[in-house]
Amino acid sequence: MISTLLAVVAAIGVFSGWYIWPANVEAYVATQRSLAREVAGPGLLGATNQVVVTARIQAFLAEVLVDQNDQVGTGQVLATLNATDLQYQLAAAIANERAAAETVRESELERDRLAIAAAAAKADLERRRILLARKSVSQSDFDLTESTQKQAEAEMARAVVTIERSKAQSAKASAEVEQLRSRVAETSIRSPVEGVVVSRSRTVGDLLSPGVELMQIVDPKSLLVFARFDESAMASLHPGQTAKVTFSSNPQRSYAASILRIGRQVDQETREFTVDLRLEEVPASWAVGQRANVVIQAQSPAPGLAIPQHFLARDQGRVGLWVARNGRAYWTPVSLGYSSGTDIEITRGLAVGDVVLNPIGRFQYQAVTVAAPAQ
Repeated sequence: MISTLLAVVAAIGVFSGWYIWPANVEAYVATQRSLAREVAGPGLLGATNQVVVTARIQAFLAEVLVDQNDQVGTGQVLATLNATDLQYQLAAAIANERAAAETVRESELERDRLAIAAAAAKADLERRRILLARKSVSQSDFDLTESTQKQAEAEMARAVVTIERSKAQSAKASAEVEQLRSRVAETSIRSPVEGVVVSRSRTVGDLLSPGVELMQIVDPKSLLVFARFDESAMASLHPGQTAKVTFSSNPQRSYAASILRIGRQVDQETREFTVDLRLEEVPASWAVGQRANVVIQAQSPAPGLAIPQHFLARDQGRVGLWVARNGRAYWTPVSLGYSSGTDIEITRGLAVGDVVLNPIGRFQYQAVTVAAPAQ
């Protein structure tokens, strides 16, 4: 009986000691400050200089000189089209051009001959005009000479018109030659950029038409990661901020990147905006469209409350903090915001100046002392 009584008294003493004798506890004073935050979102690898190669004329594919993953240079011949019909047309056009040029030359010779005849007719007319004044020739003879001179001038004028017409025909023939030469040149399909062939869609013998894809070329120097983030993060991001990118193909390796530009349009359904990031190093094995995860080191748009994460406490699934008030420990539920390294933002349930206690060993109304709370 006495032993039982002593045990009860001891238990009461210990229990009272818990509430009477204060415990010296590690603490943290809540203050408002700018918070570093990590903004994460999904992304895709893409390129700003990705070219779809196609033909400019319709013809059958005669030869393909490059394949997928080949490195190509600007102006390099990628494929050739069957140009037999065009070569025949070009040969005929060149012959027509030569014939037209010969016609111009003959017309000019005829003009020169008529010019001599017209000059002689004019000189004869002037001579007969003098003779007519002296009554040495008849009026009818003079009229015949004048008619001959006018006819010579008319033929001369007609020769000039014929030359102009011949020159126009010659210019047309030359234009047809240049057009066909251009089309023959277009049977050699050349690369418009320097890059890597990422896809090939046609084989020898296929009929290639303008607009039909032959292959795609990507300039590796233009590779970017196009990431998506919730619009709430827009105020925290700006060009030049650093980021880490990990690809689904190799999640163990991260790549340094920086923000190149921020999109100015928010998707009306997902409420997300895009951010373009430039990689400092492109993965050795890359593919356009591969998935990535992007984490950007940013700053909160406004000062906020944050505490070290090890001060968090949980009670029956709820998250909260132990706060010192009037020398006692009180548990209070809180709402969390973004994590900031080893800190976490508190958006509700904590005020500036509150003293947050280390949760280990805490219980409601426990007497506590804080010698030098950290800030």
